Amino acid sequence: MKAREWDSVVLTVDVPGAFRDNIPKGTTGVVIEAYEQPTEGYAVDVSIPDESSLSGFQYDNVILYPDQFDVVPTDSP
Repeated sequence: MKAREWDSVVLTVDVPGAFRDNIPKGTTGVVIEAYEQPTEGYAVDVSIPDESSLSGFQYDNVILYPDQFDVVPTDSP
């Protein structure tokens, strides 16, 4: 498995979103669930910058495949 639950990730490609047309490459997120069957995939909550939103972000949950993101390294041992 490329990632584990609660890993931070960054998208390496644009992906279709549930609430908007596309979630852009470079968007960050957190792995919420990891799947091995029927194929490796990850449910990821993403934070999309949006100046028109009160919080400054819109949020979405997408299923990603290993070739669509990189895991963000952590500083902890």
